[in-house]
Amino acid sequence: MFTGLKRTIGHRVLKKQSKRLSCKRRFHNFHTAKTIAIIYPYSKTTDSCVDKFMRFFTEERIKVQALGYIAEPDIPKSFMIALNKNIFCKAQLNWYNRPISGTINTFIETPFDILIDFSREPIFPLQYIATLSRAVMRVGRLFFPGNPYEFLITMPDDETDDLAYIEQLKHYLLSIQIK
Repeated sequence: MFTGLKRTIGHRVLKKQSKRLSCKRRFHNFHTAKTIAIIYPYSKTTDSCVDKFMRFFTEERIKVQALGYIAEPDIPKSFMIALNKNIFCKAQLNWYNRPISGTINTFIETPFDILIDFSREPIFPLQYIATLSRAVMRVGRLFFPGNPYEFLITMPDDETDDLAYIEQLKHYLLSIQIK
């Protein structure tokens, strides 16, 4: 009943907070980045792809941290908490779906070189994190009004494979030269 009102209030609050945000934006590639953040909607398949992507960054000697969101009241028992990977659920959101956990606030305030969003559709808690992140460069595959990304990767509508998205990220962010 009140979901539309909650969504409207959430977007207004986010828009107001984003106007106060002052962060110097700069383009990075995988050669210049030293720290990378990944946000993603949690599913077993996406989580597995994120793990593989995190191993790629570890091999490249890039520090990586991942934060997943699951639209459930509790974190699944099958989720394996790792040092650089965390997950949050509906219990860590306020009444209009703004993340309120200290872990999430720390993640937002960390000045990563690149933030990569794995979302395929607008998910307000992940939009909130991407918009207010202190990351120098934000990458995503979604286009929506007011999206916060400096670099947008467009995938075909029928392409929902996270591995294909990762390959596109690697292709562009390894080959683009920065002067």
